[in-house]
Amino acid sequence: MKHIKIFFAALLALTFVAGCRPEPIDIDIAPAPVKLVVTSQVVPGQIMVVGLTRSFSALSSGGNADTITDNFLDSVLVENAIVTVDHPGGTDTLYMITPGIYASINVLLSNYGSYTLRAKDVVMNLEITATTQLMPQVTPDSVSPYFEYLTNDTNLFVHYELTDIPGEENFYVVNFYRNNNDTGASLDPNTYFAQGQNKLTSFDLITETDFDQNGRLVRNREMTDVGYYDTIAVTISHISKGYYEFLTAYKRSGSLINQLTGEPINFPTNVMGGYGYFNAHIPTVRIFELPDYH
Repeated sequence: MKHIKIFFAALLALTFVAGCRPEPIDIDIAPAPVKLVVTSQVVPGQIMVVGLTRSFSALSSGGNADTITDNFLDSVLVENAIVTVDHPGGTDTLYMITPGIYASINVLLSNYGSYTLRAKDVVMNLEITATTQLMPQVTPDSVSPYFEYLTNDTNLFVHYELTDIPGEENFYVVNFYRNNNDTGASLDPNTYFAQGQNKLTSFDLITETDFDQNGRLVRNREMTDVGYYDTIAVTISHISKGYYEFLTAYKRSGSLINQLTGEPINFPTNVMGGYGYFNAHIPTVRIFELPDYH
């Protein structure tokens, strides 16, 4: 009987609390001002590529990757912008190769040189500037995929080895891509595959504390959502501390940097007047046809 009394007392209290719940309040949240969002990459072959989009609210229509529309793309991809890069050899103009992507083959690449990006969206009258340092290219000691065969499953791993550059504080990123035949929107200025786009599936961030006492790093990274006959790419880059901090914040948020439909948030940035990060590093690229490793 005592337990029944306690039950009815709890039920009565719950009913009272539910009855006292206030009516929903409509909250009018003003959207953040539109700003330019920057991505960049030095593509092997001495080409500097810059991606330019406009920020948008996560509540805006079309901001969902499942319902993305042409009108949404038209609203965020920046066309006919004025884009220049100041570098140790002078100033070069980057030309639009497709909406949202600008490139130049004339930018002088100099290790540890200073590079300043200036961009103006003439349609929305938005401007940004950003300065970064070109980090030297690194070459891994070894990169190779291998399959782990289990009774009811098969897993793909990438084995890689890297030697730290001695005498300085260094930061690295290792990106893992697969050939992407999806129709979802992504803005990745790299094209590592002969056909189709590439999709960033994951990335490892590395600091000097990850190396052993001899300056060596050995890792095995599992790649998921990859088909038995797919093509994958692995890139290894020496990056600046600022870009490392930017990528660290993105990784903690659970985002991938090439998703066009990711909401711009105030992560660490070197872009004055905008979002994203202007970086300059030359990745070392390794491409693997997985059927060759069965």
